[in-house]
Amino acid sequence: MHGIFNNVLKRYCICSRFSRNPRVLVLAPTRELAVQVEKEFMESAPTLSTLCVYGGVPISGQQRKLQNGVDIAVGTPGRIMDLIERGSLALNEVRYLVLDEADQMLAIGFAEDIEKILENVPTNRQSMLFSATMPSWVSQISRKYLKNPLTIDLVSF
Repeated sequence: MHGIFNNVLKRYCICSRFSRNPRVLVLAPTRELAVQVEKEFMESAPTLSTLCVYGGVPISGQQRKLQNGVDIAVGTPGRIMDLIERGSLALNEVRYLVLDEADQMLAIGFAEDIEKILENVPTNRQSMLFSATMPSWVSQISRKYLKNPLTIDLVSF
């Protein structure tokens, strides 16, 4: 998946301009998963600038890196919302959105934050939602925020 992002992002001419907003946003339920996802991006697309944001650490360093500009932002919904509310993170240039382990984000109480985040990203984007299960909230989110969603059920294979 990350190789695909690298190829697609090249078409958008991501350059080293100051204060660029992320083109890719990945939401993950935990710090550990967010760090793992960022590591994969760094290894498979080393020319792109990434930032991983999560709570439990000072927000000022994350704000500084956002101010310098990033191509890819990976983070937990709570910290993403915190950065949006502080005016440090603008999602107006997001072209690719990934919700990883959506069912887990629901289980730990991020439903409201995710909906607010989804309201802040452009409607003209490619979205991917990954979930081990499909509780009603995940189905509702996919119907409300994804265009022509395709469901791939790996359990049935």
